[in-house]
Amino acid sequence: MDIFAKKNILPMLLKQTKPFDSESHIYEMKFDGYRAIIYLDNNKITIKSRNNNDVTNLYPELANLYKCSKKKCILDGELIVMGENGPDFFKMQKRGRMKIKEKIKQEMQNNPVLYVAFDILYYDNKDLTELPLLKRKEYLQKYIKENDNLIISKYIAKDGKKLFNQIKKQGLEGVVAKRIDSPYVIGKRTDLWVKFKALKEYDFLVFGYKIVDNEIKTIVVGKNQNGRYVSYGEVNLPNVLDQEFIRKYAKTNQSKTEMFPLKNIIWLKPQLKATIRFKEITASNNLRHAVFMKFV
Repeated sequence: MDIFAKKNILPMLLKQTKPFDSESHIYEMKFDGYRAIIYLDNNKITIKSRNNNDVTNLYPELANLYKCSKKKCILDGELIVMGENGPDFFKMQKRGRMKIKEKIKQEMQNNPVLYVAFDILYYDNKDLTELPLLKRKEYLQKYIKENDNLIISKYIAKDGKKLFNQIKKQGLEGVVAKRIDSPYVIGKRTDLWVKFKALKEYDFLVFGYKIVDNEIKTIVVGKNQNGRYVSYGEVNLPNVLDQEFIRKYAKTNQSKTEMFPLKNIIWLKPQLKATIRFKEITASNNLRHAVFMKFV
């Protein structure tokens, strides 16, 4: 089977565990973005999401990535948008949801997407997935050239805990540990690759939302702790589709009860949940570096 021709590879997945040191593993930064498999072929590029959806047209600034390889190849990596302190998932989420060409072109200038390549699965008509990881890393370094929109992920050996502590201090997402002899297992979650997550995710109750200039800007989230509702503050709600969803939800689930001393909030019955990614909960019960992920 020619894995390049079919263009239907699903990425190798990771299990989650606690940080550890190991001579049989290498360690890389876990980039906070969208996973993507990229196919490079002469002057053509195809970008597939982790669910094998073709998203090439969403990221026109990556059209020149074909120049990074002299031969046909398949790369695994992460689409990211850089913020002030590193990869910014909020900005990447915004880019990934854009559909209008004019807005995409405008956002290309303000928040360009980069591709971080951390594996190579195919090169010059050769399937590399059965090769050990370090051999594939050699291919990646030797045959793929970096440019303004593609960088190759760096890694270290042995010191997983040290790297994790550095990443955590910087407020970044986490670390990935990979066995140096691991093949690339298409579409499977195995113990060969694991992640240490520095950022937290939790499904919070949605208590209400705030409208500014006729747009929903934030949602109020919290928990039910032993029958008492506890607020963890407001979280930005950037996506238009999610704003439409919560407006429809509010038509049958709006509440007249104001649970907390917050102004200009439209209150909801505390039934809907939202997955929020955050760094920590502050002493004043607010979520630090909170990012809305999805409604659940």
